[in-house]
Amino acid sequence: MTDSSLGAGVPAPGINSLGFKNRSGFTQMGSKHRSKRRDRLKGWRCDSCADMITSVQAGWVEWLASEDKHGNDVLSGLRLVHRGRQKKVPNHNCRYDPLQEFRSGRTIVEGLPLERLVGADGLMILLSLLAEGELPHQEILELVKRVQIPGYELVRNLSPRGQRSKLLSPVLSHGYYLQSEIREMLGWANETSPIAAQIAYNKS
Repeated sequence: MTDSSLGAGVPAPGINSLGFKNRSGFTQMGSKHRSKRRDRLKGWRCDSCADMITSVQAGWVEWLASEDKHGNDVLSGLRLVHRGRQKKVPNHNCRYDPLQEFRSGRTIVEGLPLERLVGADGLMILLSLLAEGELPHQEILELVKRVQIPGYELVRNLSPRGQRSKLLSPVLSHGYYLQSEIREMLGWANETSPIAAQIAYNKS
C-alpha cells in the first residue's frame, strides 16, 4: 500500500513495503503520550495541595519563625507552595495562614517568591540560609536540590527496589543523583509504564 501524494512506490506513513504496519506509527504515538506525561510533570509539586507548580512565577517558598524560651530565633516548616489560590482546589490557599499560625503557635510566617531562589543568585541565597543555621539543614538541602538541580524534582520520590536497585543505585548516596542517573531513572520510569512515569507526581 502506498500514498500517491508521496510519489510512486513510496509507502504511506506507518506502512512498510509489504503492506504491514511498521513501528514508526506506534513510536510516534508513544512519543506523544510521553510528551504529554512530561508536560504534566513539569515544575514542582506543591507541598500543600500536591498539584504541580508549573512556572517559577507561580511558586512561593515559606517557613515559620518563632522564639524559644531563651529568646533565640527558631525557624521551621520550610516548604514550596503555590503563590496564589488554585482553581483546581476551591476554597484552599496553599500558603500558611498568618493569623491562624500566630494564634496557634505564636509563630510568624515568612517567605520569598520562588523566582528569588533560582539561578546563581538564588543558589547564593539558599547557601546563606544554610550558613546561618536557623532553618533545619536537611530541609534547606532538599530545597536546594529541588530548585537548582535539573530533573531532581521528578525523581526525588522514585523508590527503586528489587531488580531495579542495582540499576538505579546512586554513585554518591540516596537523594544525591548525578545528571546521568536522573536521566536513567526517568528513562526507566517512562519505559516501565505510564503509571511509573508519574510516581514523582502522585507520591506524597
